[in-house]
Amino acid sequence: MELRNYIETAERKAGKQIELARILDVSAAHIRMAKTGKRGLPDAVCIVIANYIGINPLHVIAASNLVTEKDEKRIEIYKSCFNSKDAKEGQDGFILC
Repeated sequence: MELRNYIETAERKAGKQIELARILDVSAAHIRMAKTGKRGLPDAVCIVIANYIGINPLHVIAASNLVTEKDEKRIEIYKSCFNSKDAKEGQDGFILC
């Protein structure tokens, strides 16, 4: 899924983009730039979004990194995080990709 989709889901839950910005402690402009693919979001903000909408934080982090990543090997690594068999929780609670 694209970062834009995660942001839109969080916006719907928050009611307004400005309210989501307040929840995430970022500017609404930063959210707009991320939605249009002009920049990603910090990992900490991705984690807050994921927790807010109830999904795996790794998915939002990977989607955010895909916005700006140019290296083909890294792009494939981030894309692999969306495969359910590749994104699983390890014994210590960390998400493995």
